[in-house]
Amino acid sequence: MEKGFFTELTRYLVCCYKRRYLFLAVFCLITTCGLFYSYRLPKLYEADSTVFIEESVIKDLVKGIAITPDMDTRVSAIKYTLLGREFIEKVVNSLDMDLGISNENDRNGLIANLQNRTKIEIKGDRNKNNIFKVSIVDKNPYFAQKYINNLIRTFVEENLSSSRDETYGANRFLDEQLVLFKNKLDAAENAIIAFRKKQGIFSAVDEVSMLADINNYERSIEEIELSIDTLSARKKRLESQKKSLDPRVDLFSSTKDRIGSLRQKIAQLLLTYTKDYPEIVRLKAELESLQDSSQSEEQPSELTTTSINPLYQDVQQKILDTEAEISALSARRNRMKELKADKALQLQDIPETKKELAVLNQERDSYKTIYQQLLMRKGQSEVSKQMEIGDKTTTFRIVDPAILPGMPVAPNMLKMILLSIVIGLGSGMGVVLLLDNLNDSVKNVQQLTNLDIRVLAIIPSIPDEVLLRRQRGRDLWVFAVAGVYFSGVLFLLGIELLKTMGKI
Repeated sequence: MEKGFFTELTRYLVCCYKRRYLFLAVFCLITTCGLFYSYRLPKLYEADSTVFIEESVIKDLVKGIAITPDMDTRVSAIKYTLLGREFIEKVVNSLDMDLGISNENDRNGLIANLQNRTKIEIKGDRNKNNIFKVSIVDKNPYFAQKYINNLIRTFVEENLSSSRDETYGANRFLDEQLVLFKNKLDAAENAIIAFRKKQGIFSAVDEVSMLADINNYERSIEEIELSIDTLSARKKRLESQKKSLDPRVDLFSSTKDRIGSLRQKIAQLLLTYTKDYPEIVRLKAELESLQDSSQSEEQPSELTTTSINPLYQDVQQKILDTEAEISALSARRNRMKELKADKALQLQDIPETKKELAVLNQERDSYKTIYQQLLMRKGQSEVSKQMEIGDKTTTFRIVDPAILPGMPVAPNMLKMILLSIVIGLGSGMGVVLLLDNLNDSVKNVQQLTNLDIRVLAIIPSIPDEVLLRRQRGRDLWVFAVAGVYFSGVLFLLGIELLKTMGKI
């Protein structure tokens, strides 16, 4: 496969050499046209400005006291603000770009064109998008610089003015609302005083408090009933356990088991209580009694002495304690029901006038709450206003104003020259190969062999020395001209490369 590729490549090169004059002519013509077109393209210049969104440290100190705009909120509104029609129109008016425009449609087209060509890139660190860059590409570098600088300056001024107007407007609104609700609060107080004097009521019964007491009684009754149900279930479990136990046990046969059980129980209680704990003292006394009896008495093999089962007694005592708790909780529940019934009766006996007084009090309390909240907001607004006046909130700093662009960003002459050279080479080779394919004459013996035609003889080519000298002279002249031409193209390529590197 590689052999076939090199064979075809060699054939192409041979064809180009045979028609070298045509190849060089097409190459120079196409390359020249490409260079002429590239240098005739209008040069476009880009002007940009970088703005840093700076947050004051005072903002963190007054957090919760003052109300300041959020960083993310401001950043998200930048793009829509800068590209807004009203905003772009102000810049157009400041630069007198509409002096020669009398038609409203042309004016709208100018503004729409600027909106489409103005690019905004928001960036910053990993946590905050606090930097944005505004740029425009235009044929006139002076216009691009003035447009970007005016756009950024107008934005900063408008942002500062709008923030202060918003703060002052909030202050005025809060002042108006404070006066309004102060008047409502005074009117509500006067209505309560007048109502008390008219009805002769000097102490209002708090209906809301009574309802709250009734609700508390109901919750207490429910909790008591839940406790009674729990204790009843416990009592049933103890009674079931009691039925499975014998009231009396074999004294001597179980003495050792009882001693071991008492020792284990004493050890468990000592983990929680001291040795003076009453239960521990009782258990120790019982343990000593059992140990003495086991040492001093001998049990006859033919007699069986019984005693009361202590576990049975313990379960019986727990049942009695549980019944006592149930009885106490039942008494408390009955008392709660009586108190609830008394409160309900008192609530039914509240006169209608007292209910009206409660409504008036509620209205007064509502106005009072709103008035206190407005006072708090007024203080926050005042701090926010002072921060805006002193530029202590989020501010916009122009880090890099737009400068006059010296190098165009388009067209990219380096790429255009290289592209012209490549297209010129391809076009020259393509024309040569096309003519070679259109020529159907026999070019070598291999063509005849492929057609199964027998070759009898080959007439050799006898070169003429005079013609060869003339041919070499023409070749030298043509190659010299082509070399000078190509050197000029490479010179242009080098100049553009140096411009790109900023050395020219």
